[in-house]
Amino acid sequence: MVNSDSSIEVYCTRPNCDQPQNLIPEQSLTSTSIREQCCSKCGMPLILGGHFLPLGLLVSDEERGGFGRTFLARDISFPHRPLRVIKQLHPRNPSGRVLNPSELQRIEQLFQREANILAELNHQQIPRAWAFFVVEADHETSHPQKFFYLVQDYIEGQDLAQILKKKGQFLEDEVVHILKEILKILQYIHNFDENRGAIHRDIKPANIMRRRRDGLLYLIDFGAVRQVVEGLPADTSSVVLTPGFAPPEQFAGEKVSPASDLYALAATCVCLLTGGGNPRELLLNSNWRQYTNVSNQSLATVLDSMLKYKQEDRPQSAQEVLDALSTKQQPNLLQKFLDWLKGIPRRKRWISLGGLALLGLAIAVILHWAIQANTSNPLVKQPTETPLSRPSTPTPPPPFAEYFSRGEEALIAEAQAVATIPECRTAYDLKKQGMEAFANASSPADFRTAEDAFFKSIKEFKNAYNKTKTSSSENKCHIDPETWIYYYNSKVAQTQLAINGSLPTIAVVISGLEDERGDSLEILRGIAQVQSEQESAPVLQILIAKYDSQQQEVEYIAEQNIPGDLQYFSNSKILGVVGRYSSHEILKPGDIFGKKQLVLISPTSTAIRRYDFHNQQRLNEYVFRTASNDSIAAKDLANYMRSNSQWQKVLIGFDSENNYSKSLKDEFEQELRRLGAIYKNITGCDLKRADALQLCKDKAKEENVQVLMLAPSADTLKKALNIVKEVKLQKRNRQILGGDVLYDTQTLDLGDVVDVADDMVVAVSSHASLANTNFIGTATKLWGTSDVSWRTLTSYDAAKVFVKALTDLRNQGNNNPTSQQVYEKLKEPSFLVLGATANIEFDEQHDRKQVKNIGILVQAQYNPKTNKYRFNHLKSPERNNP
Repeated sequence: MVNSDSSIEVYCTRPNCDQPQNLIPEQSLTSTSIREQCCSKCGMPLILGGHFLPLGLLVSDEERGGFGRTFLARDISFPHRPLRVIKQLHPRNPSGRVLNPSELQRIEQLFQREANILAELNHQQIPRAWAFFVVEADHETSHPQKFFYLVQDYIEGQDLAQILKKKGQFLEDEVVHILKEILKILQYIHNFDENRGAIHRDIKPANIMRRRRDGLLYLIDFGAVRQVVEGLPADTSSVVLTPGFAPPEQFAGEKVSPASDLYALAATCVCLLTGGGNPRELLLNSNWRQYTNVSNQSLATVLDSMLKYKQEDRPQSAQEVLDALSTKQQPNLLQKFLDWLKGIPRRKRWISLGGLALLGLAIAVILHWAIQANTSNPLVKQPTETPLSRPSTPTPPPPFAEYFSRGEEALIAEAQAVATIPECRTAYDLKKQGMEAFANASSPADFRTAEDAFFKSIKEFKNAYNKTKTSSSENKCHIDPETWIYYYNSKVAQTQLAINGSLPTIAVVISGLEDERGDSLEILRGIAQVQSEQESAPVLQILIAKYDSQQQEVEYIAEQNIPGDLQYFSNSKILGVVGRYSSHEILKPGDIFGKKQLVLISPTSTAIRRYDFHNQQRLNEYVFRTASNDSIAAKDLANYMRSNSQWQKVLIGFDSENNYSKSLKDEFEQELRRLGAIYKNITGCDLKRADALQLCKDKAKEENVQVLMLAPSADTLKKALNIVKEVKLQKRNRQILGGDVLYDTQTLDLGDVVDVADDMVVAVSSHASLANTNFIGTATKLWGTSDVSWRTLTSYDAAKVFVKALTDLRNQGNNNPTSQQVYEKLKEPSFLVLGATANIEFDEQHDRKQVKNIGILVQAQYNPKTNKYRFNHLKSPERNNP
């Protein structure tokens, strides 16, 4: 945000300003004249509300289909200047007539009232409202212009409309999750104040944001604020609506209610399920079910009820819909019976008179059950004269139960891209049968029942795994490590150690985000490979946990209180955690696990331990790490640059709000200076800036940069790759260096655009080509290839550490170890185990010791045989203790 001459870039928010970029002195931000800073072109005030600095336009009126413009801004009232979103609402009359002063005053009063309600809403999935104010600015005409501003939290991510455009269609389970999450938000909104219950009025895919870093859904852009700025009554909505999603009462200009939001939410779900652009056309002209195959009849019934034409015929609250979704549909026994009857050969369909009587009795009983099944759905209207007692409400699963699984539930969704391939469909169906058997086995009436069910789960999981492995579709099914882990858990569950409750558990935390599905599979491959090596003599079992945005999974694991954990495993203690927590996220989990003396091994965190984390805190001593840290990566990249590019100018792209990114940037700069680089030859570019793409591109050109070193976070990876593309188009011989986040298929895909991959050098922990023969053999057997990611190598090493510690304790006669004893074992100076590519030892800070083949450089190169780019091992620098 600050350039070299201590000036700061600020964006003018007047809609018709043709030169909105302004530079103002940095020192003016602390002076009393801050409010006097105006656009040099049009005279519009630049510093809004006294402390909000617009950086650039995020969304225009046309892009959002809305009523104003959205800007990214900094809040300079805080020392770290956090990012905010500023929504500019420009009052106008629907007919285009200029509003008179009394009309503007009325709009301002309504805006204040609705903004006050927004400010009082306090929900983690609604962006906080920080400020609202009105700016009156002179104009070239005689009429002053009034602009209304609403300042809220900045949520970095994509809305569902953007995601839908890329995906084409959402999976059924994804829609159910979205529906439940938004219903919970609406439940809060509608009940927020008994006298002033709020209504959103504009629910649609574009107003549901998915936060990039954790996948949490946010409900944004309340229609009431837009409505009052256009001078309309707050309890009706005749103009302010989105045609594809608004309920009939909004089109008629009638009073809206919570049921209006429910209609719009159901229309949103139909849009996501069908991939259609305008669900209203589907709902008016045909049955929406014709455009998608919905297997979840409970979901379909709920959506139909929410889409009723009259408000009074719909559910009247979000809770009513949530209750309906939690009610399991009874099987249609009559249809099943008729289908069975059709399957009998005609010549055998003889039925005696006595048989007919029995058949009639059976049908009567089945019809009775069918009626009961229909009455169990709270959204199906029942005749008042039906003399049936109300069925008991099923016990809902514990909160967050779906975030944990030993084998009863899939935590990694089926890949949409292969869902229609027959082999993949068969494999997933077999896995599903295995999960059902596993769940049945884990709540047994007796040991024999459990044994039979586990035998079935073993069979189905193994069949599913084999089906993906032998797929004839070029291995497109992706050999599933989660299935292998569930297969392993089914086998070891029948050992005497597991039956006695003395086979400990290691929790493996993965991301549940679709965008990070590949990373999660890479982590699980490493875990599964270690399991396969100790299949005959197991010392642990695995609990897979899905990362929650609020990190609540950490509390449950630390307290040994897993929601919905299966009865069969209730006595198995969790003695350690393998956590896919980035350096930006690991601080809090480390402290929570540390308080419970529970070791957390991170295979992906690399930031320097002495690097200052939030509030000057440092990583907990119970955190061990199997990846090489950023000091090694920075040193290797700096030495490579000195050897190959001499002391040419370098531009460093980094994320100013990410610990890993700042750590790698700082270490790289220090290493360059230690090697003799001139200060002025090193410049930076903050990838968090809204204008980062243009800024980095301009700096690279103006300063004649020869080397681009990128240290993006996962959140800014795509932006970093776009910068690579632009600077390579400027000058193709620029050297590209990067941190391990760039080790990604997205990076290799750039090779098809501008041949970026031909010379990009990336520092990673290790490479599969350096793995020992045992690892290579097992990987080839399990996955059909030994070409696995560095994340697989480091997660393999993490699991090997736990196996070694537990094996040593057992060999010492300790058959019931504690988590503290595991910690003490890892602390021993003599602790050593062979990893995938080198020995695993920890230093005094509990980081991986620097040895050869840990901390290497890889280069992206074109492979003519496959017509693709891949990362090949380039160099393993010498270490002090090889």
